[in-house]
Amino acid sequence: MRVSRVVALALVVGTFFVTQEVLTDLASGKPVDVINDVEVVFLFWSAWAGLTPAVLAVVRRWPLDLKPAYRTVLAHAAAAVFLSAVQCAITRCVRVIILYARGGIDIHDAVRRNASLTPFVWGIFTGMFFYAVVVMVYAALRFRALYDAERVSAAALEGELARSKLDALRSQLRPHFLFNTLNAISVLMAEDIEKAQQMMLRLSALLRRTLDEVAQEVPLHQELSFVNDYLEIQRGRFGSQLVVRLTIAPDAAAAHVPVFLLQPLLENAIEHGRSDGRPTTIELSASRSAGTLEISIVDHGPGVTEAANLHERVGLGNTRARLRHLYGASAAVQLRTLTSSGGPAGTCVDITIPFRAAAR
Repeated sequence: MRVSRVVALALVVGTFFVTQEVLTDLASGKPVDVINDVEVVFLFWSAWAGLTPAVLAVVRRWPLDLKPAYRTVLAHAAAAVFLSAVQCAITRCVRVIILYARGGIDIHDAVRRNASLTPFVWGIFTGMFFYAVVVMVYAALRFRALYDAERVSAAALEGELARSKLDALRSQLRPHFLFNTLNAISVLMAEDIEKAQQMMLRLSALLRRTLDEVAQEVPLHQELSFVNDYLEIQRGRFGSQLVVRLTIAPDAAAAHVPVFLLQPLLENAIEHGRSDGRPTTIELSASRSAGTLEISIVDHGPGVTEAANLHERVGLGNTRARLRHLYGASAAVQLRTLTSSGGPAGTCVDITIPFRAAAR
């Protein structure tokens, strides 16, 4: 609430009341004395415009929410009476000077004409009303500013909380992936040291990438690059017993996806999609459908058991939580069993998220 704006308000109010005086004289058939109206009314509000800095100093010193409340009320009441009296004194003095400067009367007659108590009482109460208006406007603007600041702070806090939750979920995925990979390497150490060393080097590269990545979303093609590195580690573990087929539509490769979205789901598919006597086959597909990106991960293992339905594993459970925080109701994760004439034919995880193309 700037001083210049309150000064402008006082001058606008003065103009309004000058116009009121002129129109009242015209309506009553009295001769219009614009000069006198300006001197009496506009001079009153010009004096208040000059006292504006003092009004704002008081209202800033004693804001309405200051405790205890009675002290604030008493301070403003005293300030209103005092400033109103000062304004009336200024107005009367300037009026005397104007009358004397015109000539025709001496200084004593000018003082006597402006010594009436009625204009002084009118000025006191009108001034107190104007003071109260300034205080209320200032309080309204101040509370509005505090409300806006609190709302911005709450939004920032909510966003920070959401990011913290997502980071916590991601931190659960990384150890899960790390422990399983280290277990695979430990098995290979007794069988093929050279292959175990290659897996260790790939794991080192993957860990460096996971630690350096700070974004919550990445283009799908970047996520697939990470997935390919992960699959190379798993191929070193399972050899020809692991077959992974990727079917990615060209218009889907640039879509935004949550970082590290696919690796834990592929890990689940590999671990729980194995069948005795035949290779583990995993199929990953991604396509765009109108405004959504649809991703499917299929394994041709024994299918989803009742126990798995009741208790989701870390990968799928965290995926649901991350998508809920990122996209709300716009995302969906569905786990289903594929069937064939001979019984279960595998498990499918379907993911649907809003399609947003990454910037080139």
